Amino acid sequence: MKNYEYKFVEVSVKNWLKAKPGDTFEECKKVILSEAGQGWRLKQVVAPFNEKMGVYSAASYQIIFEKEAEAAPACDKP
Repeated sequence: MKNYEYKFVEVSVKNWLKAKPGDTFEECKKVILSEAGQGWRLKQVVAPFNEKMGVYSAASYQIIFEKEAEAAPACDKP
């Protein structure tokens, strides 16, 4: 059976007063491409809602990566 390890990266939503459209998306792309270069596979992107601003406003994006865990060395039994 394969074992997997997971990595969680948070990308904050850019300040809407200072950000251009697409800034947060570009930051997410940079993170995904960087982690993919290190052997991580994109598993899921979650946008939890901002509890202070309401259901339709995300405060950040949680990017979840997965990769197969390295097999543990077998124990030699005498």
